[in-house]
Amino acid sequence: MKINIKKTITLLIVTFLAFLPFIYVTNIIGLDIFLDSFENSNYYIIIQDKENILQSNTDGDYLIIQKSSHPDFEIEESDTIFYSNFEGDILYTKINYVTSIAAIKRYYIDKQNEEKDKDFIFENQILGKIIRIIDNSIFNSITVKIWDTSIHNFNLRAFLIKN
Repeated sequence: MKINIKKTITLLIVTFLAFLPFIYVTNIIGLDIFLDSFENSNYYIIIQDKENILQSNTDGDYLIIQKSSHPDFEIEESDTIFYSNFEGDILYTKINYVTSIAAIKRYYIDKQNEEKDKDFIFENQILGKIIRIIDNSIFNSITVKIWDTSIHNFNLRAFLIKN
């Protein structure tokens, strides 16, 4: 009887430790994004800001980016987006406000990215938006990498479709 209780407790502890990164990532990014990332894994990118381009508090923060091809993609004021300029460079900026004339949206941006000749971009230039910035720490790094690997490799829906 004692052996079964000991094995059960060991199994519970191992199971808890296996799910701990997922519980933690759910706390960081929110349950809706966590669940959506498993269903729509191709619409999320996780990159590390090693060069601190966003001038955040710490170097190496993780940026969770939602691609513009996501079915529920919407841009609001004060969102930080990545976009492509006419020279093909990929830049980032904040949206100040949005106007729409005859179904053509203009996104007015900050002029911090050296595009002095215009202060707006069009919808087709937008590549994605930053939905979360996660501080760089040891536990955050491990958790984000486990989550990123799991949404692209252990996707149950993709497994069922392939088989």
